[in-house]
Amino acid sequence: MIAYIQALGYPTYYMTLTILLLLLTYWLGRRLTMRKMEHAVKKAEHDYQEQITNLQMELSGKVNMLEGMVEKLKLSNQELNRLSEIRSKFMSIVAHDLRQPLTSIQGFTSVLMMDNPKDGGGNNDQIALNNILKATDNMNQLMADLMDISMIESGKFKMDFKEFPFNQLVEDVFTLQQVNAQKKGISLIKYEYPTDVLIYADRFRISQVLNNLIGNAIKFSPEGGHISLRYFVDEAYLVCYLQDEGPGILHHEQVKIFQKFHQADSGKDAQKQGWGLGLSIAQEIVNAHNGDMCVTSAGLGQGSTFWFRLPIKPMETKI
Repeated sequence: MIAYIQALGYPTYYMTLTILLLLLTYWLGRRLTMRKMEHAVKKAEHDYQEQITNLQMELSGKVNMLEGMVEKLKLSNQELNRLSEIRSKFMSIVAHDLRQPLTSIQGFTSVLMMDNPKDGGGNNDQIALNNILKATDNMNQLMADLMDISMIESGKFKMDFKEFPFNQLVEDVFTLQQVNAQKKGISLIKYEYPTDVLIYADRFRISQVLNNLIGNAIKFSPEGGHISLRYFVDEAYLVCYLQDEGPGILHHEQVKIFQKFHQADSGKDAQKQGWGLGLSIAQEIVNAHNGDMCVTSAGLGQGSTFWFRLPIKPMETKI
């Protein structure tokens, strides 16, 4: 640049001044550029801090809202627990208080049946009294289910574990259920296991499971139908299958059928019977033995197969 200025014939003084002016212009340009960049950086920092502040405020608001929702949920859960406890106590009280008058009704009805002759004009009275006994038996079973479910919910459902032959238990249950099956012309088929199966469980509660499953199968099976039970040992477990020719169970109902107070929809003409607690109690009993219980059905009109498995040897219980 200096050579260029000298070539133009400028004196040294002007040449120096020109160079200083050029340097000053360059410096001012750089200074202006730096200030613009500094301003842009400060603006970006300000915008960034403002965004962070807004996000913090928004997050704080959401946190407060979430804490409020958690608190409401906690209160709702406490209220649900309180209502559940009240329901359990109510069911227990109802079941307990109704048991005594039902027992009295059964006792007086039995006495009247013995006092009334079975022939002649007293025949109608005998039929009526017999119906009363049947009704009170059904009510006693309903009360027993209420007692069991209230004990389960309150954590007082205890097991009495002992070793016993499962084969003999099946024989006893079949003998008891044979009477009800014969009334509907239903054949109870039992596939005997070739050897005795000793299991460590609560005999009364397992008989309750079998009676519930077989009783339901008889109740819902058509007249002249067949109900079959088979059991076998699979490694450390006893597996039991009960197959009926009843109305079957819809696929979406198979998941719900073990829920409390739920009764499966088995068609338009099907009538609801009982509380819908029997299967729930049965599953709770099996679960308390560290076992499993399930149902399979091809659909309406295809019958059902209920199965459960129980560990043969002692295990830590769940209830």
